[in-house]
Amino acid sequence: MDNVTAQGVKEAFGTEFQQYCLRRKISLKQDESGAFMVPNTNTLRECIRVLNRRKSKMDKRLKTLQKSTLPANCLNRDTQRLIKQYKTNGTEKRKLYKRTNNNLFLNDIEITIYLYNTSTILPSYKSRTILTNYALNTAKSGKEIYDFIIKETMKNVAITDYEVSISLIAPLLEQFKNKHRKFHYSSILKHLNHKQEILNEKSECKYELTIQQLRSFFDLIFAKVLPLNMFGKLQNLKKIKKAMFNLLEVPCFRSFDLKPLIEKLDIGIIVWLKNIKSTKTKWLIIMKFVRWLFVEFLLKILYTYFHITTSGTNHKRLYIIRGNWNSVQKKFIKKRIRSHIFQPDIKLNEWSPPIGIYKLFPKYSTVRPIFKPHRCSNADKNHLYTIHKFLKQLHITNYGVTDFQKQWKLIVKRNTKMKQLYLVSCDVVDAFGSVVQEQLYKIIKSLCENLPDSLVLKYYALKNEKIKDNDIIYRQYFCDPNLLLPFAPGTLYTYTNCNSGQWVKKNWLLERISSCIFYQRVQIKGKIFMIGKGLVQGTMLSPILSDIYYNFILHKKMTMFLKTGQIIKYIDDILYVTEYETSAKQFLDLIKKGIPQYNCYFKQAKTQSNVTYNGNAIVNDITYIGYKINCTTLELEPKRSNTDMRYFISFSKKYNLTALQFLKNRLNNVATFKISKIMLDSAINSTTTMTKILDEICLLQAKRACILIKELFSSVQKNVKSILKIIKNNNKLIARYVIKILLTFERRMNKSCVYAWNNYIMYSLWISYKTVFMKDKILHKYFTTFFHKLKLIL
Repeated sequence: MDNVTAQGVKEAFGTEFQQYCLRRKISLKQDESGAFMVPNTNTLRECIRVLNRRKSKMDKRLKTLQKSTLPANCLNRDTQRLIKQYKTNGTEKRKLYKRTNNNLFLNDIEITIYLYNTSTILPSYKSRTILTNYALNTAKSGKEIYDFIIKETMKNVAITDYEVSISLIAPLLEQFKNKHRKFHYSSILKHLNHKQEILNEKSECKYELTIQQLRSFFDLIFAKVLPLNMFGKLQNLKKIKKAMFNLLEVPCFRSFDLKPLIEKLDIGIIVWLKNIKSTKTKWLIIMKFVRWLFVEFLLKILYTYFHITTSGTNHKRLYIIRGNWNSVQKKFIKKRIRSHIFQPDIKLNEWSPPIGIYKLFPKYSTVRPIFKPHRCSNADKNHLYTIHKFLKQLHITNYGVTDFQKQWKLIVKRNTKMKQLYLVSCDVVDAFGSVVQEQLYKIIKSLCENLPDSLVLKYYALKNEKIKDNDIIYRQYFCDPNLLLPFAPGTLYTYTNCNSGQWVKKNWLLERISSCIFYQRVQIKGKIFMIGKGLVQGTMLSPILSDIYYNFILHKKMTMFLKTGQIIKYIDDILYVTEYETSAKQFLDLIKKGIPQYNCYFKQAKTQSNVTYNGNAIVNDITYIGYKINCTTLELEPKRSNTDMRYFISFSKKYNLTALQFLKNRLNNVATFKISKIMLDSAINSTTTMTKILDEICLLQAKRACILIKELFSSVQKNVKSILKIIKNNNKLIARYVIKILLTFERRMNKSCVYAWNNYIMYSLWISYKTVFMKDKILHKYFTTFFHKLKLIL
C-alpha cells in the first residue's frame, strides 16, 4: 500500500485501521471515486470485523463515560454562557388542568374515523354520486333515516328500546333532510372561489382553500343545515363544529378519535332523548348519531365538493374545490397536447419501457406530474436495472461523485485569507420536462464512444450498511477499465471469486436507452400518449438521465466559470462560488438569459446572491439543498420547513410492534434529524453555531416524542415510567451519535471535552423535553412530578 493510499485510509477510517492494515500487510487500492478495493472476500470480511470492533469499542467507551460522574465543563466561553442561560431561564410557569374521567358506557368501544385523500391519478373527475347514495338523500322519512343510524351505523353495537325516541327525532331528521336538499353548496363555493386568489397569494398552492375558508364553509352548513334541536343547545353544536375543524387539520393517514368529543357532550339537554330511561342507551344512541353525522354527511360533503390531496412533501392536506381541480387537470392535458408533449402513440417492434400513469400533485400555480409505471414485468424491471447501473457508472466516470460536504469544506479550506466570497444559487425551470431528448441521446452516445462493443457484468462484494446480520452484500456492476464503479467515497469492496460474468453488448444498451428516452408512454382515461418532449418524473432512469444532461451543459457551457470559481450541482440546484464579483455578475447574466440550445432556463424568483445585479435583492444567507449558508462566515445551518412537525411524522407501523416498541424505534431513528456531519465540523462552524444546531435538534426530538406519545397511547398515565425509560436511553444514544460525528473531525479530542459535549447534549435534551411537555395540555399533568425531581449535573 503506497503512501497516498495509506493517507486516504487514515482519512476515511482513522489511524487505528490504517496501522492495522500496514501491520497485516493488507494492500488496499483507492479508486478515483475514493472507494477502496481489498484483495479478496476473506480480507473484506476481516476489515469489516475490525471496523465493527472499533465502532463497538468506541460505543462501549461512550456508554461507560455516560455512567460516570461528569467533570467540570471544558467547552469555550460561548457554550458555557449558553448553558448558564439555560439554567437561569429554564424554569417556567405551569398551568394546571383538570383531569376528565372517561365515560364508562363507551370504555370498550372504538369510535375512530378516517379522512382519506381522493385519487391523484389523472384524470380524477368526480361526479356527485357520493351524496345521492346515502340515507339523507334517499330516505323518504325521518324515521327511515333514524332506523339507518341505529341499525347500519356501527353494526357491532346493538341498541334496543330506542323506539320511544322516534316520534321526537324523526321530525328533526326530516327537517335536516329538507334543509340539506335546499342548501346551495355550489353557490357558497363560488363565493369562496371568488375570494380565493386574494387570500392565497402566500399559500403553498394558489388554488387551494385555506383552513379559514373551509371553516367558513362548514360554519354556514352548521348554521343553515343542521337543526339546533338535534343537539339540544348551542354548546353541544359548538363542540361538534370544533371537532370538525380539528379533523380538517389532521395529517394524512392518521385516524381521528370521536370519543373525546362524544364524552364532552351534555346529553341532558338533548330533548329527543328524554323518553329513553337507560343512560347507557342514551350514550350509545348519541355515539351512533355523531358517527353517522361525520361519516355519512360531513365527510361526504368533503369528498363530493373537494379534491383532498397533499403537496407530496409532507402529510399536510390541501383542499381544492372539485370544479377547480377538474379545470386544472383539463388545462394540464390540453396544454401538453398543444405543445406536442403528448403525441399519438406508435407501435414499436423492439423492446419498449412500461406504459405508466400520471399522478398529479399541486404546485403553487400548476401541478407536478409524477409518472408511475403500470404493470411492470420482472423482465422489464431487470432491463431497467441493467440500464440504470450502466448510466450510473457512465455518469460517475465522466462527472465524478456529487459530494456537497467535501466540496464545501474545500472551499472554506482554500479561503485561508478570509476573502469575501460571492455566491449565486439558482434552480433549473422544469428540469425533467426541459430536457431535449435528441440532445440527451447524442450526449450519451458521445460518452460511450471509447467503450468496447461488449461489456461484462460481474458481482462485487461490499460492506453491508443496512442489515446487521450480514457483513457483506453482493451487487452486479459493469467491469471495464473505462467505467468507474458507482461506490461512495470510503466504501470497501472486492471482486468475487466468480470468474464468469454476463456479457452485454453496447448496442443493446444504447437501443434500450433510446427507447427509454424517445418512447415514454402514459395512459390517460384509456388513451395512450407518447411523451414527445423532456423526461417524465418518477421513473428509475429519469434522475440519472437528467444528471448526465445538466452535467454535460455545466462542463460545456459554463467552463469559464469553472476557471474562476467552483460550481456545485445537485440534481437541478446549482451553486456558484467565486472570489471575483465580476464573475458572479456574469454568472447572473447567464442565468437570466438561459441556455436556449439545451432548453435550459432558470427560475428568476428563486435565484439568490450576495451580489448586486440589475436591482436584485442582496441576501446575507443563501438557501441551498436544505442548508442555510452564511455568505460572510460560510457557516452552515439546516434550513427547516415552517410546516408543523406533526405533518412530517408517519404512523405506519409493523403489526407485531407494541406502542412502546414503536415509540422506541421512532425515537432511536436519528436519521430523521437530517443532521449533516459538516454542520458539526469545527473547521466550518463555530461552537456557538454548533450548539445552536444541537439545541434545535433536541427541541425537534422533544416535539416528535410529544406527538408520538399522544397518538400511540390511549392511557399515558399507565406508561409514564416506561416512556421515561425510553426517553432516557434515547437521549444517551443521541449524545453518543453526535459525539461520534465530532470525533471524526477531532480524533484527538481529550476525555474532558467528550464529557463536556455529552453533558451539554444531555442537558439540552432534558430541557427541551421539559419545555415541550410542560406546555402540552395532556402530557404536563403526567410528567410534572418527574421534571420537578429531575436534577441535571453539569
